[in-house]
Amino acid sequence: MMKLHTLLFGASLWFGISATGLAQLSVQDLQKSVQKVRQQEQQLNQQRLELEKKRHKIEAQITIIQNQAAFDQAVSAMKVQKPKKKRKLLIYSRTRGFRHDSIPYGVYTLTELGKRTGAYDAVSSEDPNVFLQPDFMEYDAVLMLSTTGNDVIPKGPAREAFQKFLAQKRGLVGIHAATDCHRDWDQYLTAMGGLFDGHPWNAHDVVTFYNEEPDHPICEHIKTGDTFRDEIYQYRDDQYFSRDNLRILLSLDLSGKNMKKPGMKRKDNDYPVSWIRKYQGSRVFYSTLGHNKATFHSVMALQHFLNGIQFAMGDLAADARPSSEVGNGKPQPLPEGF
Repeated sequence: MMKLHTLLFGASLWFGISATGLAQLSVQDLQKSVQKVRQQEQQLNQQRLELEKKRHKIEAQITIIQNQAAFDQAVSAMKVQKPKKKRKLLIYSRTRGFRHDSIPYGVYTLTELGKRTGAYDAVSSEDPNVFLQPDFMEYDAVLMLSTTGNDVIPKGPAREAFQKFLAQKRGLVGIHAATDCHRDWDQYLTAMGGLFDGHPWNAHDVVTFYNEEPDHPICEHIKTGDTFRDEIYQYRDDQYFSRDNLRILLSLDLSGKNMKKPGMKRKDNDYPVSWIRKYQGSRVFYSTLGHNKATFHSVMALQHFLNGIQFAMGDLAADARPSSEVGNGKPQPLPEGF
């Protein structure tokens, strides 16, 4: 009895109520209090996320000002395929998981890239209702910009509209974390071609590229041995990532400097950087590049993105047969002593 009294007295000091008051509370009362606190936590978390997004936008404005000359120079160096008709691109960047601070800068540069080159007009949105609007089917391609988490495109009518879109020979572009979402949506993962499984190469790492298709129009400007600073993903060894379905364009050259990292999981040592494919008649381009803000004013990366977007829209002709059909069914062997 003494122990119970001591427990109640200690709890009363902790919760700021009298021992008599605590004894009179029911479990239901306490559970209601827990629920109320949880709701407050959710509200605060949502406020934090909104403030984070606001901060990212302000930081993007700073980046735009500081790197305007570099971006202008990059755009002026672009090689552009003349569009067959006026093109419209939807840039979708909703997140339900980790949010990259490069998103608003990426939205700005990819929008400006289309405007200044004349390749396309871009509309950006994070509202899933965009897929339910009557004009959604008028887009030539959807670009998923670092979308993370499940239900980025919600289950139900929005996903149905997205699948209908891809069935009408349109374009799908994935940048960076477009492979880190919709783990519960088989059609999306099949279309995109891979599922994020970690990033052994972090944002500060300089990686070396291997160009598997040196004459391919989407990546012919990139040479084997070229280096780049960005976070590089690896992909789960499953049915979604396969050289029997994807045309791998760039991969990592593991003979480059400091390329061996902890956390490399793939037994086949297949670490692609970008690929294309056909899915239900639609054209798909994906690149793991895009974690760092600097990626979006790099001549190398912007040209690669532009080529991939124009391929997805149908303006840049490119062979999308799987790698296994064109003699690249296996990754490069490991360098000696790796």
